Amino acid sequence: MKKIGDIMEEMGFNKDASNSVKEAFIKHLIKSATGVDVKTPTEKLIEEREIIKKDLGIQLSFDFSQDKGLTGQPNGKKVS
Repeated sequence: MKKIGDIMEEMGFNKDASNSVKEAFIKHLIKSATGVDVKTPTEKLIEEREIIKKDLGIQLSFDFSQDKGLTGQPNGKKVS
């Protein structure tokens, strides 16, 4: 079995091409050989960053004043 680098070289692919071009070429080979649409590592990274950006927009807030009878006072004493 041949390595992908050997196959790409035989097809005349420029080994000095950018990573995105290499990923796109391999993605095309997989899609044309199997019919399966795959995501490249760069595409996955972009999606993960978008998810993180969305998650960072949400700020969590906790209210522990009901725990152990606290009222949110700095000294922890109940106010009547």
